Amino acid sequence: MSAYIERLIRIYNRLRRGPVTIYIISVWAKNAGIDVGERQLYRDLNTLLNLKFTEGENVMEYTGEKNQKTWKLEYESTSEQISQFDINSFFLFKNFVPNSIQQHRKESLEKFEKILYKSFSQNKYERQAEAAELYLRKSNWWDISYGEIEHKQIEDLLWALQNKRAIIVLSDEINSSVIDLKKYPLPVKLWPMEMIFHSGRVFITGLHATAKKLLVYSLYDNFKIELTDEVFNRTKHLKSYREQIDSRLTIEENKEDKIYNIKLEFSHGYGLAMQKVFIHNTAKWKELKNGNYMLEMKCGISRSLIGFIGHSLDQVKVHQPKVLRDLVIKKFKDTLDVYNGKDIDEEKANHDY
Repeated sequence: MSAYIERLIRIYNRLRRGPVTIYIISVWAKNAGIDVGERQLYRDLNTLLNLKFTEGENVMEYTGEKNQKTWKLEYESTSEQISQFDINSFFLFKNFVPNSIQQHRKESLEKFEKILYKSFSQNKYERQAEAAELYLRKSNWWDISYGEIEHKQIEDLLWALQNKRAIIVLSDEINSSVIDLKKYPLPVKLWPMEMIFHSGRVFITGLHATAKKLLVYSLYDNFKIELTDEVFNRTKHLKSYREQIDSRLTIEENKEDKIYNIKLEFSHGYGLAMQKVFIHNTAKWKELKNGNYMLEMKCGISRSLIGFIGHSLDQVKVHQPKVLRDLVIKKFKDTLDVYNGKDIDEEKANHDY
């Protein structure tokens, strides 16, 4: 096969994913290792306009604002209409999906992109081709880098969740949710309940098969599990699971089995901004006479709650409970001690949680 014909086929296959402008196809060609200039790409696309590779498929050319040309593949069988809002919704999903998932499932995502585009190709995909391809980017702040090991874990855990099978947790070195390892030493038999994406990382949640205690484990390369054929009754334990996970601010374990009425005062501007942020399902906001805002919620005290308050520094003040106020003050004092010369002591830092 000549290099010219091979290039045409590759460009045609790229059109199966969606519309292109000359800039989009140039970027794609460069990333795909195709050494060709823009003028040749113009000629290639115009050649494809007059070729019929497959019955029922046609390469079309559209001219938009400022005479910008867009090429797209249309399928004659397309019938259902979708709106620009629908098209934008898909591209928002495609571009904003977490990097930990997107990076190693690129081929799978592109398969679905082709299927979707084939079903709706005659709709107005060409109107915002560059916006969909070039102008949507996530920062990846706090996102985790996953490899083949973690994605194998995801597949195994999805199987266990779907088939309601117990798993054995063999090793876990990160302990992101602050599990009391003395109470729940490994190996642990876990009834997996949900897979949760939180702060850039994937977690598996479940109940300790004996103690019925909520445990949460983070996926990473040194997290080891063993699948079993033991079936458990998920429905029977769902209520207990929900009560336990709803008592937490995040996925981290509370320092004790007690729910508090939390009251936090926020500065006016910070409070306005934070009202748009999901914090907890019991969160309620109230404006105060001084213009500040009070956040009230019911949950346990955990490392994540202290971190949330500490992150806000002097824009947040704890009103109640006293135990939370005292703990925040202690943590600020301990932090000052470290900056004033004391060594970082991980055991001491973790003691209060």
